[in-house]
Amino acid sequence: MKPVHVTALNDQSIIRWMATEMALSDSSLGEGPILWEHPSVPFLQCTGIDIHLQNGSVYRMLSQLDDGNTGGYIGLYLTVREVIDTPCSFEAGSIYRTRELSELPVGVATVTVTESDGQNTVSRIDIVVGGRTVSCWAAEVDERADGSFNINVGDESILVQVDRLRPAHLPFEWE
Repeated sequence: MKPVHVTALNDQSIIRWMATEMALSDSSLGEGPILWEHPSVPFLQCTGIDIHLQNGSVYRMLSQLDDGNTGGYIGLYLTVREVIDTPCSFEAGSIYRTRELSELPVGVATVTVTESDGQNTVSRIDIVVGGRTVSCWAAEVDERADGSFNINVGDESILVQVDRLRPAHLPFEWE
């Protein structure tokens, strides 16, 4: 899949967001449940986000570390999707779940690259849709030994906010 610059979303009408969400904590010490959100972490954490457009196209937003095999892109970039993910049954103990992000706005998008280190090294973008701002960072949440959390900027996950807050988690059903 050839990478596409995130600005390809400019002036496109987004009708649906799907994502593979990654938990903040996997409870590896067996001391509690898997944590999907925490008051000290104002982000939704994803490994990839499928952005469905009104014209039938689907882009997948990914984030890549500089590992020498990135196709020229580091941080946030898009790929064109031909096979579309659907929500899947949650497996007990898994730190991943695929679901629709109904808490993100839909409509015509305007993309601004807010942090970059060159044309194809994008670490943060803002996508304005219907007057609301979806911010995406190439970053990842790590749990510290004391149970607190650290944000690693420039990592291979995608952290998402809407209007500078963690997107409101709405109830959804697994199919």
